Amino acid sequence: MIRQRKKLYASVILVVLGLIDGQAQADNITSVDITAKTFAAIPNCMHYKLEGACFWVDQWGFVSSTPYVDQYLPDVGVSVFNKPGDNPWIDMNATLDQAGKVAEERIVPIAADGDSVGYGQHSMADVHEQSVYFKEADVIGNPALAVIDTSPFMLSSAATPLVPYFQSMLDTTMWRGLTLGAMPEKIAAEGQDMLRRIGTFPITWGGAFPIEGSTNAGNDAKAAAVIAQRAVNLLSMIVPLHIYQGIGNSCGEACSADGFHENDDHTQFQRIYPDPETSCEVFGNSLNYGDGLYKDTNGAYAWIVWRHYHGCVQGDGSYLGHT
Repeated sequence: MIRQRKKLYASVILVVLGLIDGQAQADNITSVDITAKTFAAIPNCMHYKLEGACFWVDQWGFVSSTPYVDQYLPDVGVSVFNKPGDNPWIDMNATLDQAGKVAEERIVPIAADGDSVGYGQHSMADVHEQSVYFKEADVIGNPALAVIDTSPFMLSSAATPLVPYFQSMLDTTMWRGLTLGAMPEKIAAEGQDMLRRIGTFPITWGGAFPIEGSTNAGNDAKAAAVIAQRAVNLLSMIVPLHIYQGIGNSCGEACSADGFHENDDHTQFQRIYPDPETSCEVFGNSLNYGDGLYKDTNGAYAWIVWRHYHGCVQGDGSYLGHT
């Protein structure tokens, strides 16, 4: 019954994606593109291991089995961009971001005492701000999960396809550090600055805190990666005042996922825009990451985030154990 419901949901999602794909524009990606790029990376990013069998007993005493698996699943897509209208994920750009832009333009002047909404890199006139960037971020359930979650050999993701888990434009006051509520986070960030860096000495791209859209980075792509990591980390945390929807760590009765975290092999990023890749990496390992990418992207980037899962594929009945 569970698998049948998933197959029906997958069919609906794929029909919707097919309609959306017909609206694609140049230099953008659609949900169909993201699904295709996800599947292209499965050989390098899923790391599927069949490690045993799980046993279940139904109400009639019949015992059945499902696989015990260790693997990565492509939970979410994260896009990072300078301002509304620049999101490379065209489906979100045309829908969620339009609503978010309206909310942001109404909220920011109130919270910032009349100041208008600002975007992009900070003033080049101030030498102290030439490497300071501000970007928006969306974190959305990967549409490819509508297909992957129907497999009887795969674990089920804790994320849901196309569900918006975080949209910085709706979290605009905290994302810009405009409210008094952001001060405790800023103070905590000062204390954790050396502990929660993205990368390890001597290579660091920036701090994982505060969870804001502004960061000091060596280039535009590194700034976007730092901001993407912050937005994704938020989904595994309890952070007061931010507006977001967390993703749990449960993938079934005897199945769990690791939390999202920087510098952790269990949270890996596959770049899909610009210059799409079919491999995954942990942010912070490369000194020259992103050199030359800005000319192809105009400040916009997108990644698929693969997270580590392990446990039993959900079966019918009561769980007995695994071998």
